[in-house]
Amino acid sequence: MPQPTPPPPTAPATKPHSHPESLTFTKKNQNMTKLPKYAKITKRPIPHPAPSTPYTGSNVPKTIYVSTTTPKMSVVTRVRKLLRQAEKRATAGLHSTKGGRQQHGGRTQAERVAQVQEALRREEVHVKATGRAIAKAVAVGEYLRDAAGGGEFRVTVTTGSVLVVDDVEVDEAAKKRVVEGAERMRREVESGSAVKGEKREGEGEGKGEGGLGEEEEGEDEEEELPESRTRWVNMVDVVVGLK
Repeated sequence: MPQPTPPPPTAPATKPHSHPESLTFTKKNQNMTKLPKYAKITKRPIPHPAPSTPYTGSNVPKTIYVSTTTPKMSVVTRVRKLLRQAEKRATAGLHSTKGGRQQHGGRTQAERVAQVQEALRREEVHVKATGRAIAKAVAVGEYLRDAAGGGEFRVTVTTGSVLVVDDVEVDEAAKKRVVEGAERMRREVESGSAVKGEKREGEGEGKGEGGLGEEEEGEDEEEELPESRTRWVNMVDVVVGLK
């Protein structure tokens, strides 16, 4: 009697957002201000509020900002401390029996346990990063998600973008070279056109071989540049809470 063919092995289910490459971002930088070569961009630091401490109250969002140089395990340790302190605050009066139900507002032990669990669900730590640091924040989330066999922390990942400001600085020496080069090119084109004497009537006066383009370039070089410009950068928010 022929043996039944066993079913093909199934691939293990993949966990969402297991790698930064799997994240999806919305492209927002549609019309960036084009700058000439002599303009230098200086990125301003993204402003952040004061860092959270283990004693930050439950009504204040707890956020850790990650850079490319931040050690992963340092962030993991900080997340654990913030959540353990939140757990202590939530359970501080849970085991106190002095005063009975009257002291606890008439609530039973089971009701107080439910209240503590609800308070813990609201206590979350946000690990945020932008740009190249996104991979570091995702790695922190993966580590905590898999800690204790996945039974200790719940982790969710959301993506977004944040508006940043870049300062525009002009290199005057480089600008002078560009403007002089454009002027020299224009004179060469005009002199070449005069020697040839081959101008067609009605085809745009002053247009030699690229003459108008160079004039336009020269005019653009003289335009006033903005002191700064804004752009959107990708951002990730890894939210960690106790299960």
